[in-house]
Amino acid sequence: MDLLIFLNAIALILGGILAVSGLILSKKPDAKRFIDALTPFQALIGVAMLALGLINFLRGFKQLTSGTAGTLAGGAGLCMMFAAILLGLLFGMPQIAKWIPGDSSAEQKALELTRKIAGFQVLIGLIGLAASLVVLLYQFKILKH
Repeated sequence: MDLLIFLNAIALILGGILAVSGLILSKKPDAKRFIDALTPFQALIGVAMLALGLINFLRGFKQLTSGTAGTLAGGAGLCMMFAAILLGLLFGMPQIAKWIPGDSSAEQKALELTRKIAGFQVLIGLIGLAASLVVLLYQFKILKH
């Protein structure tokens, strides 16, 4: 089992739950307590998703593009990494902007990008949740390549 992939999947599951929290609460109002417990950690989860998504994408780029990962596994891995990067930008950017001293054009462009991503938050969250679950099934060898 690859620890960084596993951590990426877990972080994305938590971030995906936050991303689709409105949808979850409309179906299961009693889940509010669990979502309220996650909300204070939204920025931390976002930074973790962004970092792990980028690291895993760079680590696995050759394997993913060469086709040695398998079609379903490779597709799920790519979806997981891109969803983690996008949700990580959305949730983690306010915290990252606080860490960057002064105002820069890069910071403004990043905040503009997060505003554009916000409209797709639920869709990205659902894709991320599904991809993370498939990746975990491969990590635990329930599904084989």
